[in-house]
Amino acid sequence: MKAPICEVCLKTDDILCPADEKKVQEGIISELDVKIARLLYRLLGDANIEFKRAVEEGDLIVIIVGEGDVALVIGKGGKNVKILMRELGKRVRIIEDTKDVKKLATDLFVPARIFGVNIVFRPGGYQYYKILVPRDDQQKLPAKPEVLESLVTKITGKESKIVFA
Repeated sequence: MKAPICEVCLKTDDILCPADEKKVQEGIISELDVKIARLLYRLLGDANIEFKRAVEEGDLIVIIVGEGDVALVIGKGGKNVKILMRELGKRVRIIEDTKDVKKLATDLFVPARIFGVNIVFRPGGYQYYKILVPRDDQQKLPAKPEVLESLVTKITGKESKIVFA
């Protein structure tokens, strides 16, 4: 398993090596990343998956994994996700790492549909993502629109707004 912390730190539950401790202090990785990496290691062992990072907002945690690893992390019948939700005490979404904002939004907003994602340019070089969701799907969103906007902003590094069309 590839993770943002070393294999020794994955196997121990209490301390981090100096290199990984420095990553946490410098903000390269978060305490949540460490906790989830260790949980995934306990669940999946040496499975051939890559855990990239985790993002938390409200009562929702988004776990970002490598390409093609989503099904393995979710587990048969959602077994692993259920264990993660119980351990973390929050709802969990698992999505694939991608630079494509439409794919990211589609994965994150399931079962709601996405019409499209536009980049809106404002004076002064300011830009943000406008995510278009059908008005009928407003109730299908997995969390409040503000929470989802914040999650997309944290993942992409660029502000996002959800618009119901």
